[in-house]
Amino acid sequence: MIFLMLLLLIGPADAGRTPPQLPSGWRIGMVVLDAVSGDTVLSRSPNELFRPASTMKIATTILALRQLGPGYVYHTCLLADTSSRTLYLRGSGAPLLSTEDVSRAAIETACALPGTPGGEDWDLVYDLTWFDEATHCPGWDILDWGRAYCPPITAICVGDNLVEIVVSTVDGLVEVMTYPPLPGLTVSSLLRISGETRIVSSVEGWENGPPVITLEGTVKQGEVLTLYRPFPGPPRELSLWLESELEAAGVPIGTVREGTAPTDTLIAVSVATMYSQPLQSLLTSMNKWSRNQLAEQVLRTVAAETLGLPGSTESGCDMMGLLLDSIAPGADRPIVADGSGLSRLNRMSPAHLVALLQAGCSSLEWGPEFLASLPVNGRDGTLRTRMEDLPDGAFRGKTGTLNDTCTIAGLLRTASGGSLYVAIMLEIPSGQVYRARDWQDSYLEYLYETY
Repeated sequence: MIFLMLLLLIGPADAGRTPPQLPSGWRIGMVVLDAVSGDTVLSRSPNELFRPASTMKIATTILALRQLGPGYVYHTCLLADTSSRTLYLRGSGAPLLSTEDVSRAAIETACALPGTPGGEDWDLVYDLTWFDEATHCPGWDILDWGRAYCPPITAICVGDNLVEIVVSTVDGLVEVMTYPPLPGLTVSSLLRISGETRIVSSVEGWENGPPVITLEGTVKQGEVLTLYRPFPGPPRELSLWLESELEAAGVPIGTVREGTAPTDTLIAVSVATMYSQPLQSLLTSMNKWSRNQLAEQVLRTVAAETLGLPGSTESGCDMMGLLLDSIAPGADRPIVADGSGLSRLNRMSPAHLVALLQAGCSSLEWGPEFLASLPVNGRDGTLRTRMEDLPDGAFRGKTGTLNDTCTIAGLLRTASGGSLYVAIMLEIPSGQVYRARDWQDSYLEYLYETY
């Protein structure tokens, strides 16, 4: 161990360069394994627990691929009970439902329903029983709920539960427009034109009442800005949106409310289905761009499909803990609070991360899909501007960032033709994230040239 720590600090004797020096006050955990032999190349605090941040998504990816398979598809169904003239929108936890999905489902429903003599209304009921009712995870700061990286988790989603807000002062007035068109959402603007742009947003309605996003501050003359903000109540918003599409297709809707769909197919028959992209595509989007809400939707879906309804973060985390214990039995027991890594309660070791990389890349069933889901240095996702001096594809991995945490884990192809599994976990003084990323990139470049 002493030799390995010295090697970590000064590098091999025949190295052409030495690794970057670790700044004082930083806590580090690191494991580097030869991907072919499995031998440990470097190790420092391998079994100590650190905050994984978004590298937690590696565990979520492997759990989902194991339990659901890369071809898993979400089915969000519209059911019709003609005797009570009730339509049921049954949530499946599907992320990224789009305007096209809703419009197509409305047209298919209108074609499948019997005529509506006398213009009698149908009721529209949205069923959220696929997930439990918690919209946020343990360890998510309520101050973050209005930020783009912290959308709510819901059994029925509108895209990724973010609304796009475009602010323009091109014509000398403050104009605010939103997409998608959410019937129940109010965006209130208190913005004014000034010499600097400084916008503060607040969100109301998480617990009760209609959703309201308020924009305050100043915007420079002639600017066009695009903001993304989460909003409360996505299931009702999508249902209201569906209501308008159904009425446009000739199906009059009376009331829109939450409820439970019948399970008896003799009572309520399927009239339309909204299909998601295959799980492999969703996981790729999740990992490339570190989409937290998507990770939580996937984790709860694994729990729902494996353990039964309702799918919950707690039951998904229990499954994740068992996975981590099984692949890294010598490490300290991890703490799993969510599937995205946004929670500050999570704890994982470098040994866990490297074991996850081994399990993912070596799988005969879905190893290529796992590796393809990870960002590539200098090319895409969260690594598109990192390690640009290395050849494209030299490193595929997942990053993780909190204000005092910087992690990275992935597969490195070295200049000599070798392959290394690398996990570097840093806990740093707040505000030094970019410095930490530069240090990690320099260290990976050192490994690329040396091994």
